[in-house]
Amino acid sequence: MGCLYKLMDDDKTVGGAILFPKDDGMNIGRIFVEPVFFRKGYGIFMMQQIEAQFPEIRIFCLDTPIWNVRTNAFYRKLGYTEVRRDSDFVYYEKRRW
Repeated sequence: MGCLYKLMDDDKTVGGAILFPKDDGMNIGRIFVEPVFFRKGYGIFMMQQIEAQFPEIRIFCLDTPIWNVRTNAFYRKLGYTEVRRDSDFVYYEKRRW
């Protein structure tokens, strides 16, 4: 079962993520920041808050399209490591402990 993480600034939705925790791992299914809020630190803040809210999670997993240079650089900047890729997506993990 998944849960929705929603990031608000006053009454505006800035972004969100669909999270799928299971045992000591979590798949970050989809994450988004509204384009008007790009490059203002919200994405970094959101990812840090997600990781902080789930201290029991040891492995965070996510994927992003190969063509999306911006998101690939973003996840690497946050310490996510590429674990594999196929013709469409790059798959990342971040391990704790």
